[in-house]
Amino acid sequence: MQALPRVSHEHHDRMWQFVERLDTLADCMDCDCLDTARFVALLPELQGVHDGLTGTLIPHMETVEAAVHPTLERVLAGRSETIPLVIEHVEIRRLVDALGGFVARHRAHVGRGDVLQLRRILLRLHALLKAHLAEEELYIPILEGRLNPAEEAALARALDHVAAERL
Repeated sequence: MQALPRVSHEHHDRMWQFVERLDTLADCMDCDCLDTARFVALLPELQGVHDGLTGTLIPHMETVEAAVHPTLERVLAGRSETIPLVIEHVEIRRLVDALGGFVARHRAHVGRGDVLQLRRILLRLHALLKAHLAEEELYIPILEGRLNPAEEAALARALDHVAAERL
């Protein structure tokens, strides 16, 4: 496997652990009212997922926006292919911020409405990330087939650089 697909898959593999955790945590919020003790017990895990998303996913998105999107636009002759991806990045950031804000605000008590709000955040973020990461994977062969080896290597280095900084 060439460098660009390998680096992209490695990045996405690291992020999938958080994506799947979002779904599992949302399943924990499926009752009418989550008792306070159970919620407090889940707070460290919710905080850990939020920290993982802000420490892994957000830097990945920033690198993709800076390196991959301009390259993709150039290769695809400026057909605005990245506009939906950029819009999704905005929504992903909003949901990650909402998760962090929820965890920061709710340390001791949580009501039925709070549980539903958290469940919506977790499910929306899970669904959006699942589709978004799968779509990003589709762009790698497009780039790989249209970049010369030096361009592909430079793009792989840009993606790999952000991963090295986070390890």
